[in-house]
Amino acid sequence: MNVVIDNSQGRIAARLTPWDERALGFVTAEVTSLEISTAEQAASLLSELEQWCTAHAVHYLFGRIDATQTAAKSALLLQGYTFVETSLTVSRSGFANLPPVPRGMLPTLRLATGADVPELRRIAVTDFIHGRFLEDPAIDPQRAALRTANWIEDLVSSGLAHVAESRGRTIGFHAERVAADNGNCELLLTGATGPYAMLALPLWITALESLAARGVPQCTTLVSAANTGILNLYARLGFHFNSTLFGFRKFL
Repeated sequence: MNVVIDNSQGRIAARLTPWDERALGFVTAEVTSLEISTAEQAASLLSELEQWCTAHAVHYLFGRIDATQTAAKSALLLQGYTFVETSLTVSRSGFANLPPVPRGMLPTLRLATGADVPELRRIAVTDFIHGRFLEDPAIDPQRAALRTANWIEDLVSSGLAHVAESRGRTIGFHAERVAADNGNCELLLTGATGPYAMLALPLWITALESLAARGVPQCTTLVSAANTGILNLYARLGFHFNSTLFGFRKFL
């Protein structure tokens, strides 16, 4: 369920997130848009939004704003919101000039099936430590990890996840969503499991070469600023860092 509050003071939009509730154990919602010019304009918008949250028994409200939105940052702090994580939007146009790696190191990708779910859930739980819930000290780490495991299972069910294999062994996974017009690909969740961390770069190269082979001209993704390893990987792969987002939340 979505809500949009639009008045002379600005605009705010939010949605319920039952997929998060399923793992965290309480009703959650996400702010998807906040448009204001001054901090004062946000007070009435946030008040109306919190009334909507109360009506839907929302306990945890989360959202992200551009780090350059000073008025929004001020408004959220004044209204009792806490900033808990920072993310970067990154993109790459074209897939030429990727770092050279021995072809024998490149894993293969195949569409994940239900039989792969237990192993992919294990990788998600044990090898992913970054993300908005995993980095929030107020969230039970086990529930945050369960949310990541549920996410990869949902991606498998939606036909968006692929298993990464090398010499017959599962070394990680890659999930993506290609736009209907083939004009862009959103990289959703990619990673190599710990014992095969050295294959992380080859895994990303395999994924990007796959996009090039399908004629997809560019890709975008969101990455935690705390994940320095993946930031260095994206830099090595020639990605462009576009914007910084601050993640905030409030318990209601």
